[in-house]
Amino acid sequence: MKKFFKLLSFLVLSSLFLIGCSGTGYDANVRLVREGHLNMNPGVPIGKAFDQFFINDSWKSFTSTENEKIVEFKGDCTFFNAPVTMKIQFKLSGNEFEVKYVGMDDIDLDYFEGLGVVEKVLSEYRP
Repeated sequence: MKKFFKLLSFLVLSSLFLIGCSGTGYDANVRLVREGHLNMNPGVPIGKAFDQFFINDSWKSFTSTENEKIVEFKGDCTFFNAPVTMKIQFKLSGNEFEVKYVGMDDIDLDYFEGLGVVEKVLSEYRP
């Protein structure tokens, strides 16, 4: 029994070590968006641009009530000289994605305003 617990402890610790060292900690859907780009600015990786523009950021993926795969980003920034929290959602379709939603301080932006915000973030990226 003692050997069993030692083996179990070893397996659990090894698994935690491998998970902790396996990279970004993001799931495959989040990695797809973070490592991808949008046609509006194809040379700019989304994750790197968002990392430069925002602070206190978080990424998650989920399935919406409409059964769509969504990757959601939330982060703080200064926009028009005011601190705001942005929420940007991407809808996935296979290995492709598009901007689905953009909100600023829980205010929904219309489609074109949202694309303008995303374009601003991407255009300010400096490698």
